[in-house]
Amino acid sequence: MHWWQYLYAFNNLLDECGIWLSSDRLDANTWIAALKGVLKFRITAAVVSDERLSCVVADGPVGSTVPVIEHLITLPRQFKYRKVSGQSIFVNSNDDALGAPDEADDSTALYEFVRKTALTGAEVIETFDVQTPHFLFDYRVGDRVTSSPESRDLLSYKSDNRSTSWIERVQMDFTKQCTNLKIVRKRIPQL
Repeated sequence: MHWWQYLYAFNNLLDECGIWLSSDRLDANTWIAALKGVLKFRITAAVVSDERLSCVVADGPVGSTVPVIEHLITLPRQFKYRKVSGQSIFVNSNDDALGAPDEADDSTALYEFVRKTALTGAEVIETFDVQTPHFLFDYRVGDRVTSSPESRDLLSYKSDNRSTSWIERVQMDFTKQCTNLKIVRKRIPQL
């Protein structure tokens, strides 16, 4: 069996993987191969489908009351997925003349990339600006913010086991007779 490049006119079919030989005249070798019943075409096609290689990694506590924020990372050419369709006649072909299929599956590499991106992401989850109705002289920068089950503040219901909250700024406003606190909730580094 001999392979050679088809150099004459053809059109790609729009609704399926294939070609239409649209030349007015075919060369003699093509006619002879067709009459002998040995005419074969090897077509390499990439079909853009509605399926994509995707990966989901939890970037925070799972099953918690903390709101989930989804981050979408688009990596159009960095990771590959190519596979011979299960509907192809070549899917389990043992014909050496066809060669080995050019398949690639970077699912594992994609998962590791997304996992590392999630781990090295920003540690600050959220910040709160709290204003008290009077002066509070006992709060210091770096104080950890905790609350009891009886409290009604927003910090306690958004707490989880992978983050901690503390005071990052204490500012006394003598004009308004109040204390302004900046409270930051950060992810605890996982080793």
